[in-house]
Amino acid sequence: MPENTLIRALHKILILPVLIFLVSCSSKRNAVENFHTVDKQKLEAAFAAAGQFSNLKCLIVSQNGSILQEVFYGNSGPDIPHDVRSVTKSVTSLLFGIAKDKGITGSEEQTIAPYFRNLYPGLPEDKANIKVRDILTMSGGFTWNEMSNVSEYNKWITSANQVKYVLDRPLNSQPGTVFNYNSAALHLLSVIITEASKTPTQEFARKYLFTPMELSVTNWETDKQGYNNGGAGLQLTPYDMLKIGELYLNGGTHKKERIVSAEWISNSIKTHISTGNSEPYGTGYGYCWWTGQSSKGNYAFANGWGGQFILIVPNLNVVIVATNEWKDIGTSTANAQWSRTMDLIVNHILAAFN
Repeated sequence: MPENTLIRALHKILILPVLIFLVSCSSKRNAVENFHTVDKQKLEAAFAAAGQFSNLKCLIVSQNGSILQEVFYGNSGPDIPHDVRSVTKSVTSLLFGIAKDKGITGSEEQTIAPYFRNLYPGLPEDKANIKVRDILTMSGGFTWNEMSNVSEYNKWITSANQVKYVLDRPLNSQPGTVFNYNSAALHLLSVIITEASKTPTQEFARKYLFTPMELSVTNWETDKQGYNNGGAGLQLTPYDMLKIGELYLNGGTHKKERIVSAEWISNSIKTHISTGNSEPYGTGYGYCWWTGQSSKGNYAFANGWGGQFILIVPNLNVVIVATNEWKDIGTSTANAQWSRTMDLIVNHILAAFN
């Protein structure tokens, strides 16, 4: 072998292991930088405090895909379905993202008009120009007062036609400009999914979300026209909720299978509009995900009345799931248990991560 060729061969033999070593060290260093240790005593203290909460049904804390601690009370269990109330909204948003990815619907920048021409003949121009994005960000502009008066929701859900009821409401702000929590407007998203896919939202979800992710969903309430309630009434098990949280942390993949685009995930959990502090711990709103900040980093959460939560903290790679009993308890009790559960999560459980 010529001398120059021999030198080059020896150079490759000597340099390659060094490069592999350096890459390995770099990867380990990045892993260490992104790893957050857990103070077990603080976490156990938080769970001990949770044990004193009346109506708490489950609490799960997971990091890096592994459950650190969990507890179930009463008739709850990891695989027991629970009506998660407005956590449903986050799932409906996810389903729209899937429909968009597959070209079944247009994008969130499309107006709602094409989907309601037959359902609501003569839809006024100001409402026809509402964008799907406005619905996703709770800025549809409708006159509505659900945050401070639960009767607003009750009047809508008991009306003869839920779609017509909300579309009949006047607009009091320019769509896309003012946050105003509105379950009825969000229900329109489920109607859009059904009309675009020519299949009920629950069946669409079973094909593209529930079955691929092995979610055990059998019940989802419908309105009086047969549309699945886009705003509430979906029943999920605690482990179903955990899987959904993991899906968002994993950028839209489940067990290496792409469920929804990473772009949709990113857009869903980033702040698009200020809530005006209308909900404690949720200063911003994404696509049906509330957003907030803690000393441990930014978080996003799916949020149901009476204390139903999927909270994710991307920089910690943490998912926290909590459910509470909400039936027949009254608004003041529901609000109180919502607040104490969120306080526990943000100020005590997250405090256990270093």
